[in-house]
Amino acid sequence: MASCSLSKTSEETFEYICTACANDSLIKEALKYCVECQQYCCQDCLTSHGRISSLKGHSFLDNSSAKSQGQSRRLQAFPTKQCSKHAGMILYMYCESHDAVCCYACAAEDHKSCKDIVSVSYNIDRLYSKTDTSQATSELNDTIHTMTEFHTTLLQQLQESKVTAIKAVSDFRIEMEKFLKKQEEVSIKEIEDKYKTLESVILKERKRYEDFIDDLKNLKQEIAKASANIAELFVCTKLAEKKNSTIKDDEKGRSRIKQAKIKFVPSEEMKKSIEKMVNLGEAISSRTYNVYKATKVCDIKVIVEKEELLKSLKISGSCIVDDKVIFSCSYNKLKRFDILSSTLTDKCTVPNGPRGVCKVGDKEVAVACGDVVQFVSVHDRLSLSRSIKMEHSCYGIAHSNGKLYITDGKKSLYMYDMSGNLLKTVTSDTCGQPLFEGNRHITFNDKNDRLFVGDVGKGLVCFNAQCDYIKTITDLDVRPNGVCVDGYGNIIVANGTWNEQFVQCDRDGQKCGVIVNTPRKNPQTVCVHHGLKKMFVGYGSSEIAELYDLTLDSD
Repeated sequence: MASCSLSKTSEETFEYICTACANDSLIKEALKYCVECQQYCCQDCLTSHGRISSLKGHSFLDNSSAKSQGQSRRLQAFPTKQCSKHAGMILYMYCESHDAVCCYACAAEDHKSCKDIVSVSYNIDRLYSKTDTSQATSELNDTIHTMTEFHTTLLQQLQESKVTAIKAVSDFRIEMEKFLKKQEEVSIKEIEDKYKTLESVILKERKRYEDFIDDLKNLKQEIAKASANIAELFVCTKLAEKKNSTIKDDEKGRSRIKQAKIKFVPSEEMKKSIEKMVNLGEAISSRTYNVYKATKVCDIKVIVEKEELLKSLKISGSCIVDDKVIFSCSYNKLKRFDILSSTLTDKCTVPNGPRGVCKVGDKEVAVACGDVVQFVSVHDRLSLSRSIKMEHSCYGIAHSNGKLYITDGKKSLYMYDMSGNLLKTVTSDTCGQPLFEGNRHITFNDKNDRLFVGDVGKGLVCFNAQCDYIKTITDLDVRPNGVCVDGYGNIIVANGTWNEQFVQCDRDGQKCGVIVNTPRKNPQTVCVHHGLKKMFVGYGSSEIAELYDLTLDSD
């Protein structure tokens, strides 16, 4: 038997080393295994056991108790790894059914129905012969390498994206400098043009003055010549007085050119706009979130007492105001649902078959009702206020920066001011191709600079805030009736047509995945409360709406 070594850097090797000494970085040969301490012990630690009364009754395993199959072992092989779930307990059991090591508590809790739980220590030769440690080590190395490479690649991508983004800032600054240079050239040309105009007027006036001066000089000479002839002198003097009077009167009429200057007045609008800007643009993180997981909270029956004779109310539009959902449904009804209490709290009647609903103020919504936009106060009670008559049908409706955006449920998108003045109509792209087949609800992204129109035939049609067409996302799995945003850059789509799904898209409109499938037909509207992370959905084929909890893996 090799002698015990007190050196921390001993070159001697032992099949088993003392557990307690190893914790102090001392390498000593273990002679026995203490069952109660669940540690290997050297001679010194064995001696300590004999001196301490509380340790005297401990049981030890040595060569004589080692049971090996054809192999000679100095000590029983006994695991020392502690359970991560149950502190202080050793993983000394093995469940062959689940191929998992466990402690006594794990066996009692998770494997009580398993009939093939064995002791690792007393079955180690059979168990170890079935275990490919080199393969496990190789797989661990592969996993470590993959995880290391993943984050290395992720950091490299992040670094590259930072360099690209900084270059984009520089490029944009150069672009803005070119723009400002062009504006400077335009302003200088305006100054030059005004200068030439004024110069021409002044030169013309100066020519007239030169003619007057010549006349005055001639009169002056004539007065000098007539000094010996009193009658001639009188006549010349009167002519000079008349000429002077005429020139002075003409001078009063030309007071507009007594001062000829050009002044440049900077654009206060541009100056104020630039002063409001804190940077040249926006730094957007492209971190990819997982698709929402939706858990149903409750069904909402939109028919209330005294409406039973209506048989069914079909839900057609919705929006969030505070912690309430305002939704429209058939039979000209507008209703309010309290998310926190999961109750219907209020209702009112609106005209002409309401569809889209959007928030236009802290306590006001606009409802697309046939060929009318009806404004509704949502203070303590739902109550109608003003309305705007349109020259077309109204389906989807959205509001941003004092503008209303309305679809007709067909092939046109309209932009109005809040007084009902038509600002723009969009039906086709720059090549004259139709943009819509059957447009439905509309929404703005979280930055209010992109408008997304759901079209059951085309997909998601994207515009800027001026209703200039940008692109169409033509994913066959995205054929929206209803669309909304979640406040985090995601677009939520209520798919109609053949696949009754609620789909999550990114801020560019590209599909991320399916949030939830539904057995109910014709999903018509969806809205999300981003603070409470609740999703409200309504159907055009049922009087039942649904409320969901939304969670992300990154939450």
